[in-house]
Amino acid sequence: MNNVFTRTQAAAATAHGVRMARFVKRGMVACILACTAAGALAGGQDRGPRQDMQRDRYEARVQEQRYDARAYEMQMQEREEERRRMMEERSRMEPRGDEGRRRMTPDERSDLRRQINEAGRDLYPNARRR
Repeated sequence: MNNVFTRTQAAAATAHGVRMARFVKRGMVACILACTAAGALAGGQDRGPRQDMQRDRYEARVQEQRYDARAYEMQMQEREEERRRMMEERSRMEPRGDEGRRRMTPDERSDLRRQINEAGRDLYPNARRR
């Protein structure tokens, strides 16, 4: 009727508890690994029509981006071509070298002064006197 353990019984009970704890820990780790592996295997399979639709949308979006990138690249090439053409036209229209920097003759200078004075009179009429 004595419920108290003797030393040998206490040591055996403690060792049994430690072994049981190890067994439970290892069992939990094994279950977690099994669940993870099962999830990984199931992830590669089709789960239903909803996932199919999502995958199709994703693939279509990726394909559109590819086409968008090509279209963008073509637009940039066309813009660069247009810019190049405009620069060539501008260079043909503008005088080159000394032609643009030649000195004005005295007659040209006086004509220019006269035109500036006439334009100034048109822009700034006489102010009212007070």
